[in-house]
Amino acid sequence: MPQDAFTIYHTAKELNSCLKGARIDKINQPGQDYIVLGLRTFNKNEKLIISANAESARVSITKSTHEAPLQAPAFCMLLRKHLSHATIESIDAIRCERIIKISFSTKNELRESGEKLLYVEIMGKYSNITLTENGYILGAIKQSASIDGLRPIFPGIKYQLPTPQDKTEIYDLPASIETMTAFKGGDISDFLFNNFKGISARTAIEISFRYFNSTSLSQIDANNLKIADFIQYFYNFYDTHNYIPNTVVTPQLKDFFVTDYKSINLEKKVFKSISEAIDAYFSDKDKSKNFNLKKRRVTDAVNAYKKKIDKKYQIVLDKILSTDDMDTNRLYGELLIANLYRIQKGERFIFLENYYTENYDQVKILLDENLSPKENAEKYFKRYNKQKKTLNAVLPQKTELEEILVYIKSLYDEIELCETIEDFIEIEEELKLSGILKNIESKNKKHKEKSTYRSYNCSGFDVFVGRNNLQNDRLTLSADRNDVWLHTKDYHSAHVIIKSENRPVPDEVLLFAAELCAYFSKASKSDKVPVDVTLKKFVKKPPKAKPGTVFYTNQKTILVTPKSHQ
Repeated sequence: MPQDAFTIYHTAKELNSCLKGARIDKINQPGQDYIVLGLRTFNKNEKLIISANAESARVSITKSTHEAPLQAPAFCMLLRKHLSHATIESIDAIRCERIIKISFSTKNELRESGEKLLYVEIMGKYSNITLTENGYILGAIKQSASIDGLRPIFPGIKYQLPTPQDKTEIYDLPASIETMTAFKGGDISDFLFNNFKGISARTAIEISFRYFNSTSLSQIDANNLKIADFIQYFYNFYDTHNYIPNTVVTPQLKDFFVTDYKSINLEKKVFKSISEAIDAYFSDKDKSKNFNLKKRRVTDAVNAYKKKIDKKYQIVLDKILSTDDMDTNRLYGELLIANLYRIQKGERFIFLENYYTENYDQVKILLDENLSPKENAEKYFKRYNKQKKTLNAVLPQKTELEEILVYIKSLYDEIELCETIEDFIEIEEELKLSGILKNIESKNKKHKEKSTYRSYNCSGFDVFVGRNNLQNDRLTLSADRNDVWLHTKDYHSAHVIIKSENRPVPDEVLLFAAELCAYFSKASKSDKVPVDVTLKKFVKKPPKAKPGTVFYTNQKTILVTPKSHQ
């Protein structure tokens, strides 16, 4: 990403032009490493996000909503103390550095005017937000001692800028010319990146591409290079006013730019301002990150639950396995009782005829020489009765655990069908109701709205598709008895309802709904998927059944190819 000094310089210029003179109305810290300032400009309200997150450090106006925590972190309280109702005097970038400095005009408790500076260092994992007054640190979102050569950041000490890179500034004309004389051919973009401050590798490629139409020069071309002309071009590019803010979000590249990088021959989305491009890029990035985090959290919870059920299931299988010789023990007991007169105490085994077989096959029965013949028979009966009790106890457990494992499989399928963060809301609720996730009551009284069904219309008929097991239950139970209900045969899938309003449903509508049902199922990658179709009045939910579990009758099955109908 060219989140280099070049990009930051122009970002700061744009922010300064539209936020200079803005007054702070609100200060929140929704996350551990970023803050959001609510600003009142001359004619409207704006939100400025300032992030020191290693993967999404930035300063930009944002349209995204960031919910404030119930208890403000210490750094947020510090900012509220010093910056509440402060006015932005200027927003500047430190020359050729990835640092933005925001100057605030403030007043203390005695209404005395003062100035405070907020330094935003956009440097990957070393990103930070530091508030200073008179050159001394009041606080930072990431405080640190002097470790491994890093400068200390904590209240009370003098703020120092990071040690500058040992590179040339394009603003220094003599030094820039001297630097370029060292180039003797080869990768010119790599040379620019390694020798000039303030540009990323991608920006260096763009400068080379624009001026040389190449990123590589021969030794002859390097010797013939008009260095002063190139340096002037370099400077003009760095100080450009030709803003074409855009984002590139493709499998090959995910990035944002303050101008059109002609070296990138990919589809670009253009925005009206740099902040809009930055906000769009990081909003999508944050959504993707949050989606993956939410998916991982839910998946981890289901994995842990499955591991627990698998362990219980294995114990049950082991107990069932221990009863494999139950009928043999009963047989041995019966044969011993029938032949007590033939057995002598002290014998270790005896061969007896099995009168349950056609040819009276002989069986060898082991005996305890310390027990009487009757006691040996009772020993086998006792073992049989114990195994019988065990089997009677564990068979219902086995059935119950197998139902839970089927339900867990439906949860995995449900998770894979999620498309947005909102899709996880009811899955988490389902996991809490099932005891898979701990139901920690939030002190936040704001009601989270339930996610909506996927809705479609075909030939005047409304078609609704559930997103998860809870929605499937709600959708099915709320449908009219003569509405058409669909579900894939032998696969986990969404429940689909066609609102018939007591009208005959045409075949093309049935096909449309069946294709949707197949698409939102475990069999979505198959060519042909069987889908069961019946009326809602034939669909029943058993008492205490897991979410999404129903039984149905009077169905007909049609084969369809999954289609999303987007």
